[in-house]
Amino acid sequence: MLDVVAIADTHLKSTEKYGKPNADGTNSRLQDKIDAIDKAVKYALKEDVDLFVHLGDVYDKINPSEFLRSKFLNTIKPLIGKIPIIIVIGNHDTDENVFSLMADDVLLDTLQSDDIMIFEEPSEIEVEGVEFLILPWKKDEIIEKELKAHKNKIVLGHFGVDGALASGSEFVLSKGVSQRLFERHLYTFLGHYHRYQHTNNFMYVGSVARADFGERNDPKGFVHFKVSDKNKVKTKFIDVKDRNFFQYTVSEEDDHSFDALYEWEDLEGDIVKIIFHGSEEWYLSFNLSEIRHKVLDVLGAHRIFIDHKKPGISKDLSMDIDLSSNWREGLEYYTNKKNRKDMLDLGEKIINEVL
Repeated sequence: MLDVVAIADTHLKSTEKYGKPNADGTNSRLQDKIDAIDKAVKYALKEDVDLFVHLGDVYDKINPSEFLRSKFLNTIKPLIGKIPIIIVIGNHDTDENVFSLMADDVLLDTLQSDDIMIFEEPSEIEVEGVEFLILPWKKDEIIEKELKAHKNKIVLGHFGVDGALASGSEFVLSKGVSQRLFERHLYTFLGHYHRYQHTNNFMYVGSVARADFGERNDPKGFVHFKVSDKNKVKTKFIDVKDRNFFQYTVSEEDDHSFDALYEWEDLEGDIVKIIFHGSEEWYLSFNLSEIRHKVLDVLGAHRIFIDHKKPGISKDLSMDIDLSSNWREGLEYYTNKKNRKDMLDLGEKIINEVL
């Protein structure tokens, strides 16, 4: 029996739109992600598993600060010497020349530990008699070639799958490898798409924290899976109870005075988005400072965002990005608005080549 804990898509970054500075200056959403990783680490130690896996996109970009590198490594450090660690390089971790876990001398001793295995190229390994095929971020044709060249493996990878669901919507992506290729293998565990989802042949573990309000209904956590001596795979999703994203639409027609606000009893720690749907005159009649005070100071919310939509206009007058957003968040905003999430990876690839 082989026991494994797997996490994915932590996307650690110093600036998080939906967070705020903690007392030590750390962004609160970054700390939420670190806390989620810590929960997975503590769970792995408590369950005495045989392997701890990160399925890619440890960081949000390929050149994270030493602060972020140290944050991550210090969080997984309790595993060293007790549970081997596998890190699969994701698309946010590499531009095919360098990858985010290349570090300065300060961290090299930790990274060169025999307990940490970092995979930036397709590889085969065996752990406790179980054969793994490791497939980090590569072009689809390379992934397909590797899947066809092997058989009866536990696949750990970071790539897209045809027909998988994008995070925060029911939009089915057409880009990616065919699901039929997984029929050759025992089971496939993946990072890349942020929504936890699974079939008889593969699973996206999903991200550990909500990226935006599009993911407000998605569970966030990690996976504990077991491979029996007869190569049977059992999985269990562990919810890390990420901070709640609460979105509410106020309609001029249905709740002209926004009476619902005074019925809310507790928003402790929530990230709140209120969308006013109605005329501009009606929207401007509200005292937004009072609403912010009620939500933040009285009900205890963590952050609040207020948008306005005019009847018949689907586009938010207040964009879901700001000056703190990076280019990828802007690209995500654009592709979401155009209902072309399938173009996100292509757009990202083009911008990476230009930069």
